Amino acid sequence: MSIPKKDNRINIFDFVNTVPTKTFKRGEIIVREGEPSNEKMYFILSGSLSVGMGAPDQGNFHEVRKLSTGEFFGEIALISSHPRAMTVFIDSDRAQLGILDKQNLTRIANSNPMFVYALLQTYVERLIEAEQKLKDLSELSDGA
Repeated sequence: MSIPKKDNRINIFDFVNTVPTKTFKRGEIIVREGEPSNEKMYFILSGSLSVGMGAPDQGNFHEVRKLSTGEFFGEIALISSHPRAMTVFIDSDRAQLGILDKQNLTRIANSNPMFVYALLQTYVERLIEAEQKLKDLSELSDGA
């Protein structure tokens, strides 16, 4: 399955067409904030997911962003084995996710270094976005 490019960037999904997939139902929690890394990252092949802090099944969830077809998450836990920073759950009726573990990451990266570049490119964009949000919050608190 090929996911359309958002602009002229490399389409990371072009490299993960051989990873295992799994279908999830609405409300299923994929990863929980603070839980140990399972050393997997996920590619959204279809559906939408909610990302945030807290536990939606306990009524204390604060959504930070939505993810949908063509996006991915979990790269930090895959690469660094760091505990999960956010909770992610299925927000659509169904969602199909591609699941990449360390062994497949190494295999894909060795056969096509552009995959690593595409992953890094997206990660840097997310970092810039987060820095801008922090700057905006800082300016709001300075003006209060």
